[in-house]
Amino acid sequence: MDWIETFYAQQTRWVPEVYLGQVGDHHRARAAQLDASSDGGLTILELGCGGGQIAAALADRGHRVTAIDLNDEALSHARALANSRPRMTVLRGDFYTAEIAGPFDRVCYIDGFGVGSDAEQRRLLNRIASWLADRGEALIDIYSPWYWSRVAGDRMEFGEITREYDFDPHTSTMRDRWWPTTAPDDAVTQVLRCYSPADLRLLLEATPLRLVDVTSGGGFDADGRYAPQVEMGRAMQYLARLQPR
Repeated sequence: MDWIETFYAQQTRWVPEVYLGQVGDHHRARAAQLDASSDGGLTILELGCGGGQIAAALADRGHRVTAIDLNDEALSHARALANSRPRMTVLRGDFYTAEIAGPFDRVCYIDGFGVGSDAEQRRLLNRIASWLADRGEALIDIYSPWYWSRVAGDRMEFGEITREYDFDPHTSTMRDRWWPTTAPDDAVTQVLRCYSPADLRLLLEATPLRLVDVTSGGGFDADGRYAPQVEMGRAMQYLARLQPR
């Protein structure tokens, strides 16, 4: 897990628009998905909030949002968004160890679950369960093994930065490697465990949570265009809805 701070700090520097941009339509669409079926006024905890755009969009929808992350540069942007949003609170911390005062109606973890071993996922899931209010639920993006195994070896360029995907079939982990094109020795890599819904149910057996629903996420079509929702078999990730047993 020691790659986390270095990877996200470098990613923020190399593609600042990801974490340092304004609240866009896609952030508002994710917020609408995360508070679907609610009448407003939820208490929400967002883990790994990055630049805070989704948390801000949730606050704009009338929810009281606590957002936490470790990336200092992204957190500065999140705090700037929170300055004009009294319902939004930003914390710096490692949510595997941080003391976070709950309870929350919803705990959300968007685009980042899967750090470390299965035991570490269960430890985080147990923490999430402890933060939930009665009848609360968790909404977590889960990376799909079928997508990441298919794109292993794909490489792309972002200006002077190169990015390459890989997948380890033995551990079902995706590897996302970034480096300055002229300095490959300066590469940083994130490594995230991927779970099918069946695998996720097995992971949850040792936790107080159960999987009640999955919603397919986004992916790329044959022409390389990204769609925010595709059929499950082509999705990069899916949104898992978890509730206490």
